Amino acid sequence: MGKMDRPEIWVERFLVGPAFAPRYASSGKYVLPARHLHWYESPLETAQSVLRDQVGLDVPANRISLVDVQSHVSGDVNDEKEPPHWDICFVYQTRAPKSLAAKLRRPEWFSELVFEPLGSLKQEDFTRGHGDVLQAAGMLRSRRKRS
Repeated sequence: MGKMDRPEIWVERFLVGPAFAPRYASSGKYVLPARHLHWYESPLETAQSVLRDQVGLDVPANRISLVDVQSHVSGDVNDEKEPPHWDICFVYQTRAPKSLAAKLRRPEWFSELVFEPLGSLKQEDFTRGHGDVLQAAGMLRSRRKRS
């Protein structure tokens, strides 16, 4: 996961909306390397491409596993300027050996790029709805109830 930097790169290369990228970058919160599917591309091919293009890891398909598929509406149904859209999120995971993680170089579109155990994070640590997606997939620790 990383913290976004250089919003213009996210808009141009990774299809993040121009109204959203600066907000995500300035939030100081984490995002997962992610993007929309290209035409004729499978979700698994997209996962491989995201790892290669955004993170710099060349991971074989047999080392990437599907965790969850989620479907939900994003946006405000009353917003005529930015109407809502339907999201279908394919959540994949892979494990990088420590030797590979140590060689990882942070690309210019991240101000920070780290490997962290998901169990140590909570929904509020993420922007771009990624905390919601991980929470629904059961990959984040539950929020403690306030008494």
